[in-house]
Amino acid sequence: AVTCDDFAQAIADANPGSALATRLLAFKRWYAQAGTPRLGARGAYAAEARRYTLTLRQGAEPSPGQPAKLPFVLPVLAALLGADGAVLAPERLLVLDETEQSFVFEDVAAPPVPSLLRGFSAPVRLDDGLSDAERLVLLAHDTDPFNRWEAGQTLALRRLLDAIRGTGAQTLDDAFVEAMRAVLRHPALDPAFKDVTLNLPSEGVLAEKLEVVDPQRIHLVRERFRHQMANAMEADWAWAWEHHQVREGFAPVPAQAGRRALATRALAMLCLRSATLAEPVWPGRAYQRFKDAGNMTDRLGALSALVHSHAELAAPALQRMAELFRDDALVTDKWFALQTIASEPLGERAGATFARALELLKHPAFSLKNPNRARSVLGTLFFNNPAAFHRADGAGYALWADMILQLDATNARLAARLARALDRWRILAEPYRGLAQAALRRVAAKADLSADVREVITRALGDEVAERAEAAAGAAS
Repeated sequence: AVTCDDFAQAIADANPGSALATRLLAFKRWYAQAGTPRLGARGAYAAEARRYTLTLRQGAEPSPGQPAKLPFVLPVLAALLGADGAVLAPERLLVLDETEQSFVFEDVAAPPVPSLLRGFSAPVRLDDGLSDAERLVLLAHDTDPFNRWEAGQTLALRRLLDAIRGTGAQTLDDAFVEAMRAVLRHPALDPAFKDVTLNLPSEGVLAEKLEVVDPQRIHLVRERFRHQMANAMEADWAWAWEHHQVREGFAPVPAQAGRRALATRALAMLCLRSATLAEPVWPGRAYQRFKDAGNMTDRLGALSALVHSHAELAAPALQRMAELFRDDALVTDKWFALQTIASEPLGERAGATFARALELLKHPAFSLKNPNRARSVLGTLFFNNPAAFHRADGAGYALWADMILQLDATNARLAARLARALDRWRILAEPYRGLAQAALRRVAAKADLSADVREVITRALGDEVAERAEAAAGAAS
């Protein structure tokens, strides 16, 4: 057991002359100042001088007791890439210990694209100011896996947010689709990396980026983009499925796990495309994979592809799964959760997942007295499936209130955890905001509400609870 000072000093002593050792006192601000620093980066290229100047600026938001922050010591590992992926400047450690500093790279042959914070060199929030064209370069060529993934996610995020806000195209552009195809077909990239890179940002991540959240709008736009990727890259998904099968015996090793993950994603996208065309081939293959699977990863992956695409074969597969593992509590929990997290279909079948969740609450294997079983359905619905939970008719909030009140009598801690699903109700658009508020008030009105749940509800309603209490006290006097 050592103090933070001892730990930092030991690291400095082991690296004499390093950037840390020479800035140790300033570095210790990481332990004394609250909050995550923000790092801004802007570059300027002088073609005649073959010089690139990178200007870094840092700042941190005020926090209680710390209205102003001194500069942190930020190690920024950077490299410069050309438009063709060529390395114009190798990795270089830039140490930012002032509010703003400029760093010069000499003999840079062409306008570069900076790859910053390589190897997670500093835990900051980065605003790199890069254009879409520059991010496409990083996505295609950056050798830092996280930066490459981040470039793809940011490209997708911008397009999704613009479409949700109504300020951008409602379909994906060809450049983005081609970039995703290049990632999928890249011969040197790890299949596990391809799997996570090809996944669009979740609805929860999108909601965090919006000032006012319309869950149904977010779901509609994201599903349209997913369907477009499924359709435009059909041949590529089929290639990925065929070329990433694990035909050797099962082994819990990263190489096999990555191939299985990518093959499963390809199968899911192909089933999604088949659902819009009422085409039976890929759902049939998924069902065959489900039956023939020699391990739970492949079995659940195939079942998930059927359930998320709402294929007709999902029903017999779910029934078979329930029969095979009726005595396995963990698998049964996954069986419940898989159905509850299924993406709400668009169009005439909208609401199918919520309706299925209501049916599952009546299933003989479901019990509110079983915490894991309750979380598998209610926790999954309330926290992980925004489109099914946040309904314009308020049915999701009504179910939430019913379940919180029921659970409060038998398991107050679980009820309190589930109650937090409406912590951020104030950022919802109407009619969701008003309906969520009504559900919160309904729970708050219970006189004998447990202390655990009342704390969550009181915090969520905020000043409204205090105002009602004062009004009630005034009326009584």
